[in-house]
Amino acid sequence: MNNIFKFAFGIFSTLAFAWLAFVVGARNQFGDLQPTSSYLEENGSIPKDAEIFPMAFSGIAQQGAQEYVSLGCATCHTQQVRLVDSGYDVERGWGKRPSVPRDYVLQNEVNIGNTRVGPDLANLGLREYSDEWLHKHLFEPQSLIQESICPPSPFLYDIKDSIGEGLIEVKSDETIRYISPQIRANRVVAYLQALKQDYELPEMSFIEEKSDELDELEIVASTDSNTTQFPTWLTEQISSGREIYNKVGPGGGGCVTCHQPTGLGQPGVFPPLADSDWVLGKKDRIIKVSMYGLMGEIEVNGVKYNGAMVPPGMPMGSLSDQQIADVLTYIRNEWGNSATAVSVEEVAHVRSKIGERGAMQMWTAAELNTVE
Repeated sequence: MNNIFKFAFGIFSTLAFAWLAFVVGARNQFGDLQPTSSYLEENGSIPKDAEIFPMAFSGIAQQGAQEYVSLGCATCHTQQVRLVDSGYDVERGWGKRPSVPRDYVLQNEVNIGNTRVGPDLANLGLREYSDEWLHKHLFEPQSLIQESICPPSPFLYDIKDSIGEGLIEVKSDETIRYISPQIRANRVVAYLQALKQDYELPEMSFIEEKSDELDELEIVASTDSNTTQFPTWLTEQISSGREIYNKVGPGGGGCVTCHQPTGLGQPGVFPPLADSDWVLGKKDRIIKVSMYGLMGEIEVNGVKYNGAMVPPGMPMGSLSDQQIADVLTYIRNEWGNSATAVSVEEVAHVRSKIGERGAMQMWTAAELNTVE
């Protein structure tokens, strides 16, 4: 009987500690955040007549946030522009600055998300998509972007046989349909158009692009694309990496053979690269794998695999430092991944630290996970 009380007390203590850490701790850290002005006076006060940010959503936009959740949109889209050191969100044109906790204090439905199958939507309202474009995308994404894997939502629309006032024409597969948005569709579109972090805050100002490091970015918003372009140097590196990844022959890495065009690998046999903690983790670890391969048991995203990955290249281990940098930059920014590029200097630095190592002396996970 005494053991039962001890066991129950242990469970209660664990739950109480978790509650204190995640609820009370978060409350103490962010609970007093309030809308504020873009800058403060020297005494920390808000200047007279200054605009206050963030602003609350309209009523229909707040209802749209609930519809957004019910449709499962947060499964594939984030709403958080990451810090510059964590990825290329700002360079992609996904926002003028990284997001901060204050951006969400007036939102009843905070849809930050955790997986990027599609683009980040924190600033979708700034991308100049028309309501009509968004309705078409909501009704049938593939009518605008053929390769889109976003599920259609035709149940949010009434479909008519002929054109009429207020109807939207949708063309796909030589079929023309005329749709009329229901109230739920209008709510979602109002919510998407309201997503704007177009203001500065005392804790986060707009990021200024450095002309000597980044080329001018062109934001593409058309019926043919729902993406934004990378800087030219990064686009070229990713393009080279894509070719190396998919090429099975001299000059290629042959990575596609095991990890597949989707980056999902083969369940139980070859681990995925998409959303992989190894790919998005420490650069030096994945650089070493690209030089000498990997053998033995490895755990990727909590799943264990046991096999061998020979050094990429044909002949094996023949990829140059530039090729390794390119292919790693590609896989770190494909299939929804988003991480900083790998430079040829970083690859050369890792190679110099390794020193002499046998051409086929593949790494083990234990070696790579050892803290230096």
